[in-house]
Formats: sequence, C-alpha cells, structure tokens
Amino acid sequence: MIYEFKLPDIGEGLHEAEIIRWLIREGDVVKADQPIAEIQTDKAMVEMTTPVAGKVVALAGPEGATVKVGEPLIVVETEASVVGEAAPIEDSVREPVPVLHGETPRPARKRAIAAPSVRKRARELGVPIDEVEGTGEGGRVTLADLERYVREREAAVAVAEQRERSGAAVLPVGGTAIEQKADKAAWTSIASTELVVPEEERIPLRGLRKKIAEKMVKSAYTAPHVTGMDEVDVTKLVEIRKNLASELAKEQIKLTYLPFIIKAVTRALKQYPMFNASLDEETNEIVLKKRYHIGIATATKAGLVVPVIRDADQKSIRELAVEIAELSEKAHRQALRLDELQGSTFTITSTGAGGGWFATPIINYPEVAIFGAHAIKRRPVVVGDEIVIRDMMGMSLTFDHRVIDGEPAGRFMRTVAYYLENPEVLLLDVR
Repeated sequence: MIYEFKLPDIGEGLHEAEIIRWLIREGDVVKADQPIAEIQTDKAMVEMTTPVAGKVVALAGPEGATVKVGEPLIVVETEASVVGEAAPIEDSVREPVPVLHGETPRPARKRAIAAPSVRKRARELGVPIDEVEGTGEGGRVTLADLERYVREREAAVAVAEQRERSGAAVLPVGGTAIEQKADKAAWTSIASTELVVPEEERIPLRGLRKKIAEKMVKSAYTAPHVTGMDEVDVTKLVEIRKNLASELAKEQIKLTYLPFIIKAVTRALKQYPMFNASLDEETNEIVLKKRYHIGIATATKAGLVVPVIRDADQKSIRELAVEIAELSEKAHRQALRLDELQGSTFTITSTGAGGGWFATPIINYPEVAIFGAHAIKRRPVVVGDEIVIRDMMGMSLTFDHRVIDGEPAGRFMRTVAYYLENPEVLLLDVR
C-alpha cells in the first residue's frame, strides 16, 4: 500500500519548513523511525523520521525546497506491500502512487558518518558528503576531509580549464578523470600554472541564515524601532561576580554577568509590565504577559538562535548560571529542542567582552522590546567632585514605538541600571 508521510505541525505556529538535507533517496528501503531528512523551521533544525517502513517512491522536492504543514514529505510503498503481504489500511493510505517531482528513482547509497557540524559545513561548501572519504574513527568524515575534498576538486577544475585551452589526454587526479598532454613535461607545466582567483562567490541563503533574514525583515518592517542608550557603573557587580565565580567554579559552574542582568531585567519588567508584552494586530490589543520567559540571543557558527529561560524571575543567580551554560552548550551543538526555542516574552542580547560600547538590537518579534548589554570597560568617570576609575558598561533598549514611548523606556533603563549598580539587592532573590 502507498503511505503519504505528511509534514506534521511540530512547533508553535509552524506553517512550513525548508528541506535542508535529504538523508534518503527515491528507491531507498527505509525502516520505521529511520531519519529521512533535516528540515529548518522558524526556530530550529529538526531531523525528521519516517513512521513506517518500506520503499521510498517519491520525495517532496530537492534540497532547499519548502514544504507546508499537511503536504507530503515522502511517499512510501509500505513494507508489507513490498514483500507481497496484505497491509492494514490507514487514513493516509492512498492510490495511485503520486509523483511529487518526477525524478527517476536512484539506487540506494551508503550514508556518510559525520557530526551535524560537519554536515552543515559540507552544505555550505556545496560538497556531497556521501562522496567524501572519511579518515576519522570508523570512517567518520571530518572537517579536514571536507577541506581536502574541496582542494582536490578545485585543483581538478582548474587543470581541466587549462586543458580546454591547450589540448589534453586523461589522468585521474583526486578521484576525478582529467585530461593532460601526453608529454609529461607539458603536464607539469599545466599543473603548476597559477590558479585564477574568482572575483566573487555566491552562497545560497538557506536554512537558519534564511530564517534569521526573514525574521529580521519582518521585525524591522512591522515594528517602528527606537533605541535608547546609556551607561551604567558596574564596579560593584564586577567585584561580586568575581567573588561568587570563584566559589561556583568549585562546583564546575561558570558564572557570567548574564544571570545578574536577567535578574535586573525581570525586576524592571514587573515594575513596567508594558515591556513584557506583544501587540495583537488583528484585535488591536496589547497583550501583557504574566510570566517572565527570557530569550537569550546566542551567536553560534550556524547563526543566531534564542534559547528561552522560562520563569526566570523565580530562579536564583546560581540556577540561572547553570541553565544558561546548558542552553549555550546545546545551542553550539545545534541540539536545542523546539520547546527550548519558543515562548519568550522578552529578549536580552549581549555583545560580550570583545563587543562594542553600544548597539541598536532588532526586536525579537512579536515581543515589544529587547535589552542590549555591551562591553564593560575601565575608564575615568566623575563621582562627586572627583575623577575615579570605574567599571562602566554600555546598555541599550530597543522598543516598539507603537506600544512604548521614550519616557517609560528611560524609566525602564534607569531601573535596570539601579539593580546593576546595586547587585547585592539581587542576591536577596533566593528563588
């Protein structure tokens, strides 16, 4: 029997997903729960598995295609049908066999063994990873293997182009048959010819980078952005964090400034609930959120992701430090679950120690504001009538001017600044 596996709604508000990589081909025989594709949703990359066993007779399209929820992702001739046995009829079983994109089924292939980061890099380089010879443990493909493959491919292409201009015979290089002059001296001359550097390179806007682009455009063109900037004296905070960090290090817990910033922001959000909100454009209502789920903008090699710390106001500095470390580690491994990327009510972004003094962050739509914590620098400032050396941090607040005006934004920033300048108050929050 023919089974259509339709793209399910696997996330909050999911309408469609982009096919990043097929892990199977038409004609392959798959087992139930076998991974079949990596897809990119609005929130994360997800590995899809087939719920049934059988022979793949159709795919939804090539890599890079978009599939809507409810549309067939793959079509499988179920296992019972393959061996000539009767198969139970399900709601999704249909006749006749639909052809989704008209390709002739190709023979099964051996799937390369590689880490997700290596597979991602292969996609970026346009390398068919299943063709790369792996030198890692158990034949695993490594980044070095990809680089070697690319070098050999580029060298073969360059020499082939040179051959077209000079006439040639055949020589295998890097697994690719190329032509060369029968005379060995002539081949040496061709191979040593200086390669021409291309004037430009085109990289497909796909996957997470494409989703980031879409979200940034939607936010920028939907909400009128205004950014306020100020600086805050965090001299006390620097000292307190340093002392607490040495204690938590005994428990293998890394303490950054972020837990303190989260506590300061959540306190300010409770005083100014308009910042912990969204705007329902269909009903023209401002929706005030009663829980404080803080998104933490995290830069990874794949792009920007925003894992969410739920009920951040109810967690201690220590608990926040542990959760931040766990989410960050998973983000860099591209292992975040969808529920860890959804439901934020307010977002914090940090440029880190090596970042700039100020910035204008883009709102994590449909939220109405985003707080930016920037570099901490020691510099001279005026305190009373004296010039002293203090630790100063730049901060910014970008807000949706449809919902928030400049005056409350200024009060919000001053409230956050108060708690960061007096961090001992935050330590009273044991929960």
